[in-house]
Amino acid sequence: MPKGNDRPPFVGVKAGDFVLVQSTLNPDPTDTNWWIGWIVGYPDQFKEIHGVTMLTVVDTESGEVRQVNAEQTTRLSLAGMEKGKVVPMVRA
Repeated sequence: MPKGNDRPPFVGVKAGDFVLVQSTLNPDPTDTNWWIGWIVGYPDQFKEIHGVTMLTVVDTESGEVRQVNAEQTTRLSLAGMEKGKVVPMVRA
């Protein structure tokens, strides 16, 4: 697992994506302290604080809204999620 600044930046996350949120930037491979979240808001609403991009993420288990460092997220790509076959969780 990459350490420190060797870790690639978060890529391609956007509002509506499901993400795995890790407890730290470089978790131990045996770390089980993670959760699945749903990104809310629009990219222009993502906050950058001291060079750190913060995302608003809803914990899918508790419903709690959290501010999360984007570098601690991994976008989940779920098999079979074709655009025409997915029921949106929130309608615009």
